[in-house]
Amino acid sequence: MNKNKRQQWWFELGRYLVPVLLIVLWEIIYWIVGDTAMASPWQSVVALFTHFHEWLPDVGETLLALLISFVIAAVLGSVLGFFIGLNGFWTRTLGPLFIGLYSIPKVTLYPIFLLIFGLSLQGRVAFSVFHGVFPVLIMCMQATQMVPKTYLKVAEVYRLTFFQKARMILIPAIMPQLVAGLRMGFSLCFLGLIIAEMFASSKGLGFKLMHYMSLNRSASILALILIIVFIAFFCTFLFLLWQERVEKKIGKSSITAS
Repeated sequence: MNKNKRQQWWFELGRYLVPVLLIVLWEIIYWIVGDTAMASPWQSVVALFTHFHEWLPDVGETLLALLISFVIAAVLGSVLGFFIGLNGFWTRTLGPLFIGLYSIPKVTLYPIFLLIFGLSLQGRVAFSVFHGVFPVLIMCMQATQMVPKTYLKVAEVYRLTFFQKARMILIPAIMPQLVAGLRMGFSLCFLGLIIAEMFASSKGLGFKLMHYMSLNRSASILALILIIVFIAFFCTFLFLLWQERVEKKIGKSSITAS
């Protein structure tokens, strides 16, 4: 018991210590390369507070596109993965295809999205969904396929309908893997959206990032990166808390899962 508490303490300490170490490393790199290559943490924070009001429309544009794309990817990936995973034939048939599509460097396909949608919100959302839907689909499909047969036999004994079986047995059984898939899907949706905004957009955080890169304004570049990192870390942290809560409900500790 004491060993588990000690591990938990180190786990919690690491969560807060790693960002501090990264800031220290950032400051050290700044001392080495100087102002011509990058800005210091303090200069970046000053630039963040100076320009944040100006950047608010772009932050809102990015968050709106991210919300839409993640909801689409989560719903589409979960539903398709769940129903495909119920059937062993379709899992074995389509599984390798989805894994192959998932491994493609998706940025190489962005010109296709650009030709279809142009410089529009729909194009950025579609490219973001294409990034994020596959981990959700694959993990949900595999988790559904790996539900213990004993659970399904219990459902047959109690003569549960399909919806009762899904609500009471299947969905609770796949929740840990599904939450992990949603976390990965969110990260990739965000990645795809920033890439789309950087190369083919007139608004959003990615567009602002490219704009300041062309002007070589390192403080503004790093300030925008701080905003992007904060959004990614904050949302990922929420997913991790959700995942830990789900795992505790089924009897797993967060230390074991990590």
